[in-house]
Amino acid sequence: MKQYRTFIVYSIAIIAAIVILFLPYIVSTENRGKNTESLKILTYSSFIKSWGPGPEIAERFKKETGISIKWINAGNAGLILERLKFKSMDDKPDVILGLDQFSILEARKVIKWQDVHELTQGVKKKLLPEGSEFHDFLAYDWGPLSFIYREGEVDSPQSLDDLLSEKYKGSIILQDPRMSSPGLQFLFWVLHEKGEQAAFDYLEKVKSSIKVMAPSWSSSYSIFKVEKKTMVFSYVTSPYYHLLEEKKSNFRAATFNHPHPVQVEYAGIPRNCLNCDQAKEFLSFLLKDEIQKIIMEKNFMFPVEGVALEGSSFVVPDNIKYFDPVENWSLIRKKKDLVDQWKKVFY
Repeated sequence: MKQYRTFIVYSIAIIAAIVILFLPYIVSTENRGKNTESLKILTYSSFIKSWGPGPEIAERFKKETGISIKWINAGNAGLILERLKFKSMDDKPDVILGLDQFSILEARKVIKWQDVHELTQGVKKKLLPEGSEFHDFLAYDWGPLSFIYREGEVDSPQSLDDLLSEKYKGSIILQDPRMSSPGLQFLFWVLHEKGEQAAFDYLEKVKSSIKVMAPSWSSSYSIFKVEKKTMVFSYVTSPYYHLLEEKKSNFRAATFNHPHPVQVEYAGIPRNCLNCDQAKEFLSFLLKDEIQKIIMEKNFMFPVEGVALEGSSFVVPDNIKYFDPVENWSLIRKKKDLVDQWKKVFY
């Protein structure tokens, strides 16, 4: 009997040791793809500011799913890609939010991405420009760009060439394409409209019209708001901000006689994500009508879901041109060299 009891004790001890040994594997297997901590999302600063859409989206996502969001601030949108290049990031993001069509091709070189195409199947009335959807990145908003001005302060330009006029000398506020995604949009707009050599000839000429070359969109727009008789390169939706938030109706977006560029913003999930299921749940959440409406009214961009526009004052313009990064890869792959050339012009 004593030997039997000893055998039982030894057996229990061995089983316990096996359980302890394999418990981490069992738990990790069971939680693979499940939320083990807050969902980490890398994005740009204006998205997560108190006045941006991030806080309300996080609150609603937590209420609906029980999943908390930890925002990782990359600063300017143009710096998101640079953050991804640091393999030793303390906070490994589950979602990257804020890439655009110029950065996703580079992003594919930096890390591998989950396929998220199936998440868009529930969108009822797509508003996205043709050619702007990808299998590994989900578009969550978009916006054409132009020059924003105050009516009565400056005349509205009707083309890029108009900006060379003496009457616009020292009145234009632009963004640095090395750090700002709208700044890069402007550079590629000029390149696309004029061709590479003529584009840099144009930039040399337009220098006298530029008042400030700001490091980011937010800093450029802050300057525009206090500097009279200026224009800032921004989104055609910017006047809606002034109308809805400030009750000011004198802000206008210039309408050119050639197409305006369009920026599409994307979210992606790294293939090495820790909370992959929750990341996909978040991307699907971004496409809900009520969340698209929040993004539209707080990020002041057009939604990808047409239902969100219903009852709003937002009107989608006709004169736009999406710069397809795949079709224009030969130009985009030279981005670093083109930005270096831009630097020589302005600095």
